[in-house]
Amino acid sequence: MKQNKEQILLLLDTHALIHRAYHALPPFRSKSGEPTGALYGLSSMFLKALNDFKPDYVVAAFDRPEPTFRHIAFKTYKAQRPKADDDLIAQLKRARYSPGFWGTNFRCRWV
Repeated sequence: MKQNKEQILLLLDTHALIHRAYHALPPFRSKSGEPTGALYGLSSMFLKALNDFKPDYVVAAFDRPEPTFRHIAFKTYKAQRPKADDDLIAQLKRARYSPGFWGTNFRCRWV
């Protein structure tokens, strides 16, 4: 009797991973001067997870750029947080498109 293989879903909290990479790695830059350190870190973590877990599916969750229900319900939500560095913001914008370069059948959606 043939047994069905368990399918694996890899769920990524992409904003958390890119923040972690941004603050953990040196400020790498491309030849044209664009910041790339956080994208490098995100790519490294993603590729390691692909290798370790060999998922059948991958979902990457991204924080929405506009205010969410939390901002409306809690006026002080993130009120004490300092503004993100411009280098981090630039990489957050580019991170949404990075997985396609890794040859994966990948779909992203803001949540």
